[in-house]
Amino acid sequence: MSVTRVSGLVSGMDTDQIIKDLMRIERLKVDKVYQQKQVLEWQKEQYREIINKVRVFRDTYFDVLKPETNLTSPTALRRMTATTTAPEVVSVTASAASGVGETTFEVLQSATAAKASITGITADSSAGSRLSLNDTMAEISEKLANGSLSFNEAGQFLLAINNEEIIINKTDTLQTVLNKINKTGVQVSYSTFSDTFTITARQTGAGYITTNDGGNFFTALGLQPDAEGNVGEAGRNAEFKINGFAGTNASNTFTIDGLTYTIKQKIDPEDAPAAVTVTTTVDTEGIYKTLESFVNDYNKLIEEINNKLNEEYFRDFPPLTDEQKEAMSEKEIELWEEKAQSGLLRRDSALESMLRNLRQVLYDSVDGMNITQIGIETSSNYRDRGKLVLTNGGQDLKTAIAQNPDQVAELFTRRADIAYSATLTAEERAQRYAQSGLAGRISDVLNDNIRTTRDEAGRKGILLEKAGIKGDITEFQNYYDKQIKEMNKRIDRLNQLFVQKEEAYYRQFAAMEKALRQLYAQGDYLISQLQRNYY
Repeated sequence: MSVTRVSGLVSGMDTDQIIKDLMRIERLKVDKVYQQKQVLEWQKEQYREIINKVRVFRDTYFDVLKPETNLTSPTALRRMTATTTAPEVVSVTASAASGVGETTFEVLQSATAAKASITGITADSSAGSRLSLNDTMAEISEKLANGSLSFNEAGQFLLAINNEEIIINKTDTLQTVLNKINKTGVQVSYSTFSDTFTITARQTGAGYITTNDGGNFFTALGLQPDAEGNVGEAGRNAEFKINGFAGTNASNTFTIDGLTYTIKQKIDPEDAPAAVTVTTTVDTEGIYKTLESFVNDYNKLIEEINNKLNEEYFRDFPPLTDEQKEAMSEKEIELWEEKAQSGLLRRDSALESMLRNLRQVLYDSVDGMNITQIGIETSSNYRDRGKLVLTNGGQDLKTAIAQNPDQVAELFTRRADIAYSATLTAEERAQRYAQSGLAGRISDVLNDNIRTTRDEAGRKGILLEKAGIKGDITEFQNYYDKQIKEMNKRIDRLNQLFVQKEEAYYRQFAAMEKALRQLYAQGDYLISQLQRNYY
């Protein structure tokens, strides 16, 4: 119900200002809840920033899609490096499966692809008579030196290349036909400049390019198929010897005993070079760099979280209301809100628990071996709050990698028989923990906090349950959003009460004004009567 708002016309009072002053107390109630809501929103934002940083760290060092840095994979910490005495002839890369030592590699011949090529395919070899990529097949048929193409009644013919069939239309341009052929596992081209048609198998290895020569296509081009439909020259396999043992491969790149060889030159049997010596060693520097990056990023992550946990809280700097902001400059607002947002995650139990669990993982041994034995330990400075340190400037870690790389890798990459799952029982989790290396244990701690899968109680990661993350249902269904939703309800209710009370005050003042108007009217009447009787 709307209320007619009448100023103090009779009383002379500033009704609007009086009611505004009376309502200031009620407005404080709304502002207080608004400030509580703003704090929750800031806390949620800060929580999500931490969640994103934890996720980046997890995805960098514990993601199976990133084998080079995935510390749960043998690839990252069992790196080998290979060098050759003739890198211009053959390049070699080593995998974790390769062994330390020297290998003798001898190229007998490189692999080549089957190929067919013919020059002078047009009847008139002059540049004004050669084929154009825009010519139709009907036009091309009249220009070929070795006969015309054969079309059926529908103006088509069926061409098969390496048992893959394509339909050629009389109205297709040469470019269209080349595009169709290029989809059959070969690479075909035509040079207008040299009047040369070339077709090459995309894969190297023994064998010919075969065709059914539909429409007299290859014959008319001058590439006469043999009785079996083969055209041009056959490809061949690579042939080589490794430590005196002969081998062949269809490709010039192949992997044997963890070493991947790539023959980089075309080598014919009569031109075979001398044997190449391949030396395989542990990639100490590469492994060290991976672990150094892990330590640095781990320290950065826990430092950022610890900073939030120990950030000073300013009780006297609540969020500003809109009215307060109007009376302040932008710089004043910035400085105020900087303090207002400080310490909002101070001593947060979930974050403290995650850091405590990470520290415990790094303290515990793996099958009797501790991280300190490879030159990594926890900082003795209490201000570092659990940061890792590479002892002796990292030299101890390099020595450990060089002397016993398998032991270093096992400490981190050891795998449990039980895979991580949100629904593991306490007994299964204990068994998985005992069997896992440091990487698996750290990964489990992170997953417990930011996983998007649910446990048997329907809960996702601890931090996601609290603040959520974009792209997941927790973005809108989390602890903070539930609290914010309740605050919105309280604000709506307080605003309703605010309006009701304000209207009540206006009704009361309106009634007062009415009563005064009546009283003044009665007084005026009595005075007029007295004056009449007197005169």
